[in-house]
Amino acid sequence: MKKVWITFAFLFSLLLMMQTSGVAIAQDTIDIKILSPDAVENYPGLETSVQAEITNLSDKELKNAMAYITMADIGKHMTVNLEDYSADVPILLDTLKPQQSVKVELPIRFVYTSQYKLYVTVSSDDDQQIHSSASIPVHILGNTQINPLFVQIVSIAMPMVLLLLLFFITRRKKQ
Repeated sequence: MKKVWITFAFLFSLLLMMQTSGVAIAQDTIDIKILSPDAVENYPGLETSVQAEITNLSDKELKNAMAYITMADIGKHMTVNLEDYSADVPILLDTLKPQQSVKVELPIRFVYTSQYKLYVTVSSDDDQQIHSSASIPVHILGNTQINPLFVQIVSIAMPMVLLLLLFFITRRKKQ
């Protein structure tokens, strides 16, 4: 009887070891590739379009799909409100048939200086997952070349010079 229990315990432990962890890896149903630009490095005010190719990899139709831009500010570690960038309106893709690819053009106007990561994101009523492309780097440069030391010198020296000038003028008038 003891051998039966040992055999049963061994088989039960073997069965437990062979079980999966319960984490299911969802298969991507949508593939998104940013076609252009590869990267952006420019000054504020740049208006451009992000071109992306969206492919339905599943074997079923995806209805009410929409594509939109998502941006993250690397320096501030936060997402960006795209209302200021004129990029807050998604492109409606309607229905994506199985294995169908669609090219979209998403307009954006870069406003603030910083470093960003830009993604094209797609969601659908028929898919519970949100899908994003690989990111492209965006560096919006400051449009001034002012030396901070020079600004400090001028901001301290100019009031002193003006005070001295005022002192000499009032002293001269008294004489």
